[in-house]
Amino acid sequence: MTAIVTGSAGFIGQALVDALLAAGEQVIGIDRRPQSPRPGLTIVGSDILDLRAPLHADAVYHLAGRPGVRQEGPAVAACRHRDNVLAAARVLALTPPDVPLVVTSSSSVYGGARHGRPSRESDRPRPIGGYAESKLAMERLCAGRPVTIARPFTVAGEGQRPDMALATWLSAAEAGRPLRVLGSLERTRDVTDVRQVARALIDLTGVPGIVNIGTGRGMSLAAMIQAVAEVTRAEITCEVVPASPVEPGDSLADTRRLRSLIGWAPETDLVELVRRQHRSSPYLSKAVL
Repeated sequence: MTAIVTGSAGFIGQALVDALLAAGEQVIGIDRRPQSPRPGLTIVGSDILDLRAPLHADAVYHLAGRPGVRQEGPAVAACRHRDNVLAAARVLALTPPDVPLVVTSSSSVYGGARHGRPSRESDRPRPIGGYAESKLAMERLCAGRPVTIARPFTVAGEGQRPDMALATWLSAAEAGRPLRVLGSLERTRDVTDVRQVARALIDLTGVPGIVNIGTGRGMSLAAMIQAVAEVTRAEITCEVVPASPVEPGDSLADTRRLRSLIGWAPETDLVELVRRQHRSSPYLSKAVL
């Protein structure tokens, strides 16, 4: 079996490549960023828009894109359109109709949980900000095709980008700085283990339609910070600052469709997840705060 993974050097991409290799599959990893060589991995250093040949494989996983919710401005919007919309269009055009295609979107298209109710795949999208809008535009490109559209919720674990919450908090805790909290400690996130996201993406291969990947459990920012304190054994202080308008108050996945399709949903051991991330964090001293 051979799988193609775009964005294979990214956060979720690396976890997916690891899971596919562990299952004995050959992987072609496409990314414009450097990748670490591994047995079974064929590295293709390329921008998605430079690809011309059809993506012949047993499955294609499209994870490449422009991350980041908070950045705004014309230049950021242009980059998002290029990397999230145009790149997805290129992958759709190059993937043969008989090859299963899994496209990774984002829970941000929901605009947060509504009145504390878990977000359902049938909910009308309410994207807040340019990132969510670009992901929704990417999803709409898939209309009419038997494509799996995955919407992961707050993904955490080893390899997490240094600008994401747990990464910045681990860095701040290690450096003895206050942990910067957006909005309120009571805000919640459906924190999902990156390893289990990778496993779910594999299990969803060949199942068309939109599906959430989350735990169905909201964890408060206070609980996440407590896990950081337990793992680092640091004396924690917090600095609560106003949240950006693009930040949802809460996020929570309805996992019933996921369970009906693959028979399970992720479960997160928060302290163990933070411990794994802490052990593997090469960016602790340079995270963006």
